[in-house]
Amino acid sequence: MGLTSLFAAVSGLNAFGNALSVTGNNIANLSTVGYKSSKASFSDLVTSSLGGSSGSNQIGRGVFTGAVLSQYTQGSLSTSGNGLDMAVDGNGFLQVRNSDNATFYTRAGQFRVDKDGKVVDPNGNFLRGFQANTSGVISGTLSDITLSNAISSPQTTSTASVSANLNASATAPTSAFSDSDPATYNFSTSMTVYDSLGSSHTLNLYFRKTGSSAWSMYHRLDGTTGTTDGAAQPTSLTFSSSGAMTAPAAALDIDYTAAQVGNGAAAMSLLLTITSITQFGAPNSVSSIAQNGFASGSIAGTSIDTSGVITGRFTNGQVRTLAQVALSRFTNPDGLNRSGKNLLAETNASGQATTSAPNSGGTGRILSGSLELSNVDLGEEFIDMISAQRGFQANSRVITTTDDLLQELVNLRS
Repeated sequence: MGLTSLFAAVSGLNAFGNALSVTGNNIANLSTVGYKSSKASFSDLVTSSLGGSSGSNQIGRGVFTGAVLSQYTQGSLSTSGNGLDMAVDGNGFLQVRNSDNATFYTRAGQFRVDKDGKVVDPNGNFLRGFQANTSGVISGTLSDITLSNAISSPQTTSTASVSANLNASATAPTSAFSDSDPATYNFSTSMTVYDSLGSSHTLNLYFRKTGSSAWSMYHRLDGTTGTTDGAAQPTSLTFSSSGAMTAPAAALDIDYTAAQVGNGAAAMSLLLTITSITQFGAPNSVSSIAQNGFASGSIAGTSIDTSGVITGRFTNGQVRTLAQVALSRFTNPDGLNRSGKNLLAETNASGQATTSAPNSGGTGRILSGSLELSNVDLGEEFIDMISAQRGFQANSRVITTTDDLLQELVNLRS
């Protein structure tokens, strides 16, 4: 029986030593982003019997560390200032892929963009999600998320509008119109338009009074002369006695050939709306100019919403959906295997991952510019550490006491 108590005490030393190791690991990871604390679970060893089958005749053989259970409670959230950092508020895990094409899962959402434009964690693992096409439509295929090589294609100007006032008191010029001679027109304005390659051009509009409530409009693209509604310029404008435009009643079709546009771009054809131009007894002025074209642009910044949708802001002022972060959920997250570097691996015990967009399937939401901190409770860890220390000391005392008893047994022959 003395040997039994020794073995039981040794098993206690091993078990409490393991518990101290678990506690020490938790405390060491107090500042590890996304870390989930663990707790040692003890189980008693198979018992020996003094005789008979009654439970009252059984003596325990000691203890062993039955399991080390992870505590997947939500950690506190902290603002990081990095727009690509992500915290998961819920039960989901971010999915990453390493250079060997192995898939892992993590709650540590520290990410940046590498030299190839892919979103990676500090260890170079690639963040997985659903990439969007050039039109901003998100695909249903899981892949590495790529951002910084995205470009915004140019859009040629197809519509434009001008709101202005022409001075009813103006005097009609007597000389023939010339865009290089301001004395031959009463008022001019300009707008920037874009061709099929995204190159900018200046479209100048010239207004010349020809009579009472009658004007002529000319236009030039970088100094070249195009057509209006398939006819030569100018276009006649007429106004009512209240100052409203009576003709033309619809938008004008302004055309320039590919040769006039130049640079290998296609011919330009745009609808110019000028029906909001007025003729009042006030100085010539422009209240608004608008057109729908833009040049090509490169990505200037990103933002991520709670659904994990990554939106890109481009240097040409456009905004487009680039990708959506994927989240995975497990039936038994306690079964995940800790693989180091904040990574978790799927096992038979965890079950297969169910991957979907955030805010669906119970995965939770994404909070950008934030990080989930370790869920280690330092006060609780100190209590566990004291408890394990006392348990270790008590089992040590059992060994020394048993040793004293055995020594007395040996001394019986003396």
